[in-house]
Amino acid sequence: MNRNFSLQEANQALPLVRSIVAEWQERRAERRQFARKRDELEAAVTPEGLRSELAELDARIWRHDEAMADCLRELGALGLTVLRTAPLTLHFPGRSPRGEVVFCWQEGEGSVCFGHPPGEEENHRRPLRVARGA
Repeated sequence: MNRNFSLQEANQALPLVRSIVAEWQERRAERRQFARKRDELEAAVTPEGLRSELAELDARIWRHDEAMADCLRELGALGLTVLRTAPLTLHFPGRSPRGEVVFCWQEGEGSVCFGHPPGEEENHRRPLRVARGA
């Protein structure tokens, strides 16, 4: 999807974005637990049932990886770009009265309140200046 959001539209999209991100975060946390358990089992070197337990953990990790990738694809289908996953940082291509802008949102933030000009994705996010009454 190729669209530009206004700041208001970006903030209106946040409930859906947060829902997708919440699933992604839950999957990330569970995946980390499975990976830690797998590492512990592998380090323990106890042969009884180890192979089947490791195979089960590998399958669970894979399912979480796939579900997390699906979440990121859903965000992409909304027209958003994932800049990074730790912390999850999303870019909304946007427009403002001054022209094109990239609105930035990170997991845990209450609203879209950061941004930067297009092409400056790797620079620090800057607080948005919102005109009073807007």
